[in-house]
Amino acid sequence: MRNRPRPTLVMIGMLAASIPLLSACAGLMSGTTALQGEWVLASGSDTQGAFIDSAQPVTLTFDGDSVSGQAPCNAYSGSVARGPGAGSTGPLEIGGITRTEMGCAEQEQNELEGRYFAALEAADSVNVSADGEILELTGDGVFVRFERSESREG
Repeated sequence: MRNRPRPTLVMIGMLAASIPLLSACAGLMSGTTALQGEWVLASGSDTQGAFIDSAQPVTLTFDGDSVSGQAPCNAYSGSVARGPGAGSTGPLEIGGITRTEMGCAEQEQNELEGRYFAALEAADSVNVSADGEILELTGDGVFVRFERSESREG
C-alpha cells in the first residue's frame, strides 16, 4: 500500500509557502492605508505665498482611489493615483476634482479655495509621518500640510 500525503500536511505546506507573499501584500496595504481617512489642513503655500486661514476647517479624505473633502467654500471630490511601489511616501496624483458651486461670502476665501484646489492638482508627491499623524503633499511650487482628523475611528 502506498502512502499518500495527508491533506493537512499539504495544506500546511501551502500556507507556509504563501506567508512571504502575504507579508509583501501587507506592506503594500500599510502604505496605502497610511493615507486613508480624514485629514485637516494645517498650512499650505504656493508661488503666491502662504495660505490664509480658512473660515471653516478644510478637509481631505482618502477613500481607496478617491478623495473628497470640504474646501473653504465648497465640498469636493476627485480621484487619486499612486505610483508603483508607493507606500506612505512616494508619487501621487490627485485629479478630476469636481465641486459644488457655492461661492464664499468673502472674496479672499474664494481665492484661497482656488489656490487650494490648484495645489492639490499640482501635488505629485506625498509623505506621511512615521506616527501617521502628519500628511504632506508637495509639487512644483506647492507645499500642503495636513494633520489627521481627531474624529477618526480607531
